[in-house]
Amino acid sequence: MILYILQNAYKSDKHPFTNNEEWSRELLRSHTGRRLKDMIPDGVQYKVINASEEIGDNPNSVFKGNVEHVSLWIKQLKPDVICACGKIAQQTCGDLGVMFISAPHPAWRRLSKKITNEIKEEILRCLN
Repeated sequence: MILYILQNAYKSDKHPFTNNEEWSRELLRSHTGRRLKDMIPDGVQYKVINASEEIGDNPNSVFKGNVEHVSLWIKQLKPDVICACGKIAQQTCGDLGVMFISAPHPAWRRLSKKITNEIKEEILRCLN
């Protein structure tokens, strides 16, 4: 099981999320989700959460990570690997003192296939 932790969800005209269940259902259709797929090894179980449960009103909405929220997911899922995508997710994992793979947020404009492949390979090494 791989746990991917992102920053926080936000609403848009295309994706007017009102709760995290809606966000989760629509994630892989979004720009972020399509790029996140490139970091996910084939045939593995995974879960994607946000470091904060809050949903922003626009793409510039940024919230501090919620340590209790992330901790609960880690305890529930008992992931083999945690991949923290972006500074807020990484800071939250650091605050928790858990081991994690550091990755750029999938929405980062300079994210390349080379980088996503390197992250996927690092995750596979950790799983083996």
